Amino acid sequence: MSETLVTQSEKFLKKIQYKPIIAESIEDFDSFIEIYTYLKTNLEELQNLRNKMEIRGFTSPYSALKRFGKGGNNSPEIIPDDVHDQSRHAQYFRIKASNKKNILDQVKSAIASHKIAIGHLEEYATITCKKCGQNYKKNIIENILKFDDDYKIEKIQCDCSSEDFEIHPNNSGICRLELIKYLPLGGEYLLKRSQLTKYSLEAYRSIIKVMKQEKRGLVKSVTVIAKVKDKKTNKWISKKANIDYADESNYELELRKRYGPNARIELLQFNHKKPSLINDKYVQNALAIAYLQYSENIVNQNIDEIIPSHIRNMDKINTYRKIIEEARNDASKLAREADERIELEEELKYIKLKKNNLMNKDRVLDRELREDLNKKVSIKKHFYMETPKTLILWDIFKYYLTTTESRRNNYSGPFPNLRPNLDSNQIKVFEYVFPKDVVNLLIDNNENVDSLANMKETIQYKSELETKIKKLHLKPNQEAIGAVAIHNKCNLSLNKSAELLHVDPKEAVKEKNALNKIEKPTTKKAKKFLELINK
Repeated sequence: MSETLVTQSEKFLKKIQYKPIIAESIEDFDSFIEIYTYLKTNLEELQNLRNKMEIRGFTSPYSALKRFGKGGNNSPEIIPDDVHDQSRHAQYFRIKASNKKNILDQVKSAIASHKIAIGHLEEYATITCKKCGQNYKKNIIENILKFDDDYKIEKIQCDCSSEDFEIHPNNSGICRLELIKYLPLGGEYLLKRSQLTKYSLEAYRSIIKVMKQEKRGLVKSVTVIAKVKDKKTNKWISKKANIDYADESNYELELRKRYGPNARIELLQFNHKKPSLINDKYVQNALAIAYLQYSENIVNQNIDEIIPSHIRNMDKINTYRKIIEEARNDASKLAREADERIELEEELKYIKLKKNNLMNKDRVLDRELREDLNKKVSIKKHFYMETPKTLILWDIFKYYLTTTESRRNNYSGPFPNLRPNLDSNQIKVFEYVFPKDVVNLLIDNNENVDSLANMKETIQYKSELETKIKKLHLKPNQEAIGAVAIHNKCNLSLNKSAELLHVDPKEAVKEKNALNKIEKPTTKKAKKFLELINK
């Protein structure tokens, strides 16, 4: 039965991999709902597969493997002639266990990618019923999907029974439809990661580090090593126990329950729980890969225009590159073996470079060329590493500014498992200031982004405003509040701040005036009211 489940899952994942999703081609409701229902149906099937796998022990498949004869004194004697067969059988079962672990890993990766893709689609659009005018947006969009008894989508219908809808793009939504095609929707995140360039692989580690930014540790459990008196031998022996941490005295009480009143504690180790900024490794991997490939595409299109502006002698670089290619091609044609080809290639490079005065007799490159080559490597590394990091941090920053903690608790949209609030350690990721040249590159590619010096302080200020507004039971425009926060903390005009978050400047002015009344009340009655609220 387990083998059938593995085969079924592999076929389903392959089917997903062979059908790329080009979400940026969405033009109307029909094209939107086709992609949306496809992803929703896939997600349901993937979650069913994951549940079946977990029930069948796929989460710890190796625990069932035991060496023959391991255990006690009553174990049967191993016959030498059987050792080979036992080893072969053990290898067979290890391969089966490995297959189970790998397929569950891929299914979990596919689930994470589908959640991200659905989050981007839900951020992108507001669906309106043409008959009654009811709007469906964010995670409410799924309410128009009507399911049959087998939980298959039967029809698309409004609560008023109409099936006629129209779509309105949400400009202020934190969404990138172009990102969806780069997600490992078929669970192939390891394959996609192996295809990353040298620079992108370094950037991948940097982005994962950002998303793994951990909260200050909370004690989760206590590991206790204690001396316990053995009743049979009357000797003191060491015992190790892992005890859930409920309160400071609980572990001692639990230990004495297990081993009696004479247990002597020798060592205590407190195990801390440290939730990450995005608390799911599969979501981290999928987001990192998608943002990397998306930004890599932007850099690839522009890097050949960027490099010459930083190089002193581009003619030497071009000549050098041409000589390297010629030497490699000539060596491949003339040499028969690999070692011979490498030696011949080096010799041809030396001859050709020396002839063009780009290398001396000691095989040292021309100084200007050497410095320009190093500069070229440095520029490429800078743009390939900083561009994806800038993009993902900018999107997460905007998401915190334009949503409430309550909404992030219930629905994290394009960032599944995102922490609804940040502690003093996690918020440090926003101390990073975007490089100006990277920001200019993104602006040239129609990205609405800016380099802000006080992103950390802006998020903290927005959080403080949320708390004040919540106490007053107000329902402001969250995007406009975010624009006011940028305006107050980043020394930007209110119009520019509103533009960064795709907010109507009039809405931003309205919210700014309302906030001024809350933060700086002008009448005695208002001051007294706010004092009572803040108690």
